[in-house]
Amino acid sequence: MNPTTLADFLDLSYRPDLGIVAARWTRPTASHELRAGYQEVLRYAATCDSCRHWLVDSRRRLEVDSRDVHWLTTVFYPLLRQHLGDHVYLAFLVAPYQLDDVHDETLPPLPHTHGDYCSLNQFTDEGEAVRWLCSRG
Repeated sequence: MNPTTLADFLDLSYRPDLGIVAARWTRPTASHELRAGYQEVLRYAATCDSCRHWLVDSRRRLEVDSRDVHWLTTVFYPLLRQHLGDHVYLAFLVAPYQLDDVHDETLPPLPHTHGDYCSLNQFTDEGEAVRWLCSRG
């Protein structure tokens, strides 16, 4: 699958040898861009053999809006199994300063599994993130 770019804020690529879709945010995004971007990642993953292992590189996104986190956890994540047919694993690659950016006491600590539809973890090292993804079902 060829890499693709959504506007100027998201690059998508697929590594069939690893079974990983990489979504790389290339700049800070507005809420509507973030949501459109995640919808595009889902569409892209569906075209890549329903890829269930995602590397989400968020190092260029400066801050996380709690409303967007709420949308991800309550609206977007539950769609994953429905569209991809199985549990999805998301490894978020963040810069060290981003580790404590989200101050939302309603969110569980990572790694975390949301229902039967997805598991999330967070990394500052891309190699560790890829190893974690490759070790999942």
